[in-house]
Amino acid sequence: MNNKTGARNFAGRFYKSKAWKIRSVNYRKLHPLCERCLSKGLYVPAELVHHKVHINEENQHDMQILMSDDNLESLCRKCHGEEHASREAMCFDEEGRLVL
Repeated sequence: MNNKTGARNFAGRFYKSKAWKIRSVNYRKLHPLCERCLSKGLYVPAELVHHKVHINEENQHDMQILMSDDNLESLCRKCHGEEHASREAMCFDEEGRLVL
């Protein structure tokens, strides 16, 4: 089963772009700890940058959604997994693997 509404399907090229890789690294330099864990008093290293407003077909080219600090959040893998597990629609890649 392949869900064509998943962020990876709409923004695959964006996530592989040099601009996003640089932005993600720089954001994590400024926010090296998981922002959700930190709000609970836990000091857990961030492993990735999450988009608070998820990328979809309508906003996939909106730079405020894609690159703005207001829409980014440093997360550990556990918090990122919990965020995506709570979504109603699951996203799958071309091989049928769950995309987190």
